[in-house]
Amino acid sequence: MTTPANKIVIMPAIFSEADDEPVKALQKAGYEVVQNSLRRDLSEDEIITLLDGAIAMIVGEETISRRVIEHARHLKMISKFGVSVENIDMDMARERGIVVTSTPGAHQVSVAELAIALMLGLARSVPRMDLDIRRQKWVRPTGIEVMGKTLGIIGVGQVGKEVAKRAIAIGMNVLGFDRAPDQKFADLHGIEYVLADQLLKESDFVTIHLSLTPDTVGFLTRDRVRRMKAGAFLINMARPEFIDEDAVYEALKGKRLRGAAFDILTPEPPLGHLFLELDNVIMTARAGSRTEETVQRQAEMAAENAVAALNGTAVSSVVP
Repeated sequence: MTTPANKIVIMPAIFSEADDEPVKALQKAGYEVVQNSLRRDLSEDEIITLLDGAIAMIVGEETISRRVIEHARHLKMISKFGVSVENIDMDMARERGIVVTSTPGAHQVSVAELAIALMLGLARSVPRMDLDIRRQKWVRPTGIEVMGKTLGIIGVGQVGKEVAKRAIAIGMNVLGFDRAPDQKFADLHGIEYVLADQLLKESDFVTIHLSLTPDTVGFLTRDRVRRMKAGAFLINMARPEFIDEDAVYEALKGKRLRGAAFDILTPEPPLGHLFLELDNVIMTARAGSRTEETVQRQAEMAAENAVAALNGTAVSSVVP
């Protein structure tokens, strides 16, 4: 067993894609930094071995189970490289008095930009044309312009607001649904908050940016899919649990919905998924926050959170 010192373990392989400033910041603060050298997600046993003697860890999507935390006897804090802490046994962390932080706000621009890219890709059938040409087929589908169309944003939080600003910049009308509407933002940017059913009925494009809570699971029910405007497009940048996938599939196959795009599907990769047979669907590999800029921001914030928490400084992004 390693003698407890100032050891901080960095788990995410993607952390190495940031420059060396976050690691230097940890070292300058007096901590020994140990990084995952395998360039892949670690098994539970590998995590336990690496955490021997560690007082803090920076974690990505690795499962930090009760067993892992039990073995990390000297652990004082967990700094999440990302936002969701579903992979961390928060009950065990609370039992041990371990501080858990996250990096909110680092990813919203990247996610918003991908949402707009997917919307434009659907409007002009970009992936389908590319695939046809690669298959030696010459098909020229007739697309639509997004200027003057209505975008409905379900969940106007940090990401939803960035989507709204970009949609307005390219000439779209924007409707928003949120259980805590930010009227100041709406007035400043010219968007209108409406009820969910009105948004679905009037929007040419609908994009989902909800937070996962018991109230939002299954938000886009079969009944709500039926209420969507005929010929509309759906973009889900959030969790697959928000939508009734069977209902969306039927609406797409029957051409009642013109197209859909998904950044997250389960399982990963979605081999054999029912959407794979449809040519009016775009799928991306959970890539919303996968940009160089987001990786850098998350690395910097995760390192800053670790130092602050270990020093007893207040951290605004502590997970309750």
